[in-house]
Amino acid sequence: MRPPHAALTETLRRVDALLVKSGRTRADVLDADRLSWETGIPAPVVAALLGGQDGPEEEFGDRIRTRILHLRQTRRRPDGSRYSYSEIGASFGASGAAISAIVNGRSKCGPLAATQAGIEKFFFGQANGFLSAEAVPALNAALQPVLGRLEHEMDPLAEALSRYDDVRGVALRQARDLPEERWNVLNATLKALLELDVKEGTR
Repeated sequence: MRPPHAALTETLRRVDALLVKSGRTRADVLDADRLSWETGIPAPVVAALLGGQDGPEEEFGDRIRTRILHLRQTRRRPDGSRYSYSEIGASFGASGAAISAIVNGRSKCGPLAATQAGIEKFFFGQANGFLSAEAVPALNAALQPVLGRLEHEMDPLAEALSRYDDVRGVALRQARDLPEERWNVLNATLKALLELDVKEGTR
């Protein structure tokens, strides 16, 4: 398995390469505050990691506590108020006092895996490792959708390839070497066919 820092570095390298091709900069697609919201990593740490620096050392228990507080602050009830510890705990058979003890550092045994999973299921619908993920792999995971969107934007065949089967996909890939004017004609034809397919599928 590739080391976390190496994986993040490679992701950023690919993002940068695509940005150069599109004439954009990281500021156009990477928002430290948004990435912080998605990962629970403080925005200054996100900015440091994006800049190739190391994040601060963080104890496992501190990371769990920080992420729980982050979820309560950023994922709220429809009326804008925060979910209570009792409300969160009741969703998986734990007491609000037990979660409060974890957040306030009073739990002697530390956060149990079942408790972490229960809190994640409450906020995300499934256990996803949000509370325990280290900063570097968490940020790298959050960057994958950004990388995917950039790759999709830069590949004029992406939409067509996603809609066609493997055999047609091979033929489309071979069409990459067509002169630009011939590719434009082919691309327009494929889009028209796809739109027709969608319309017929909704009848």
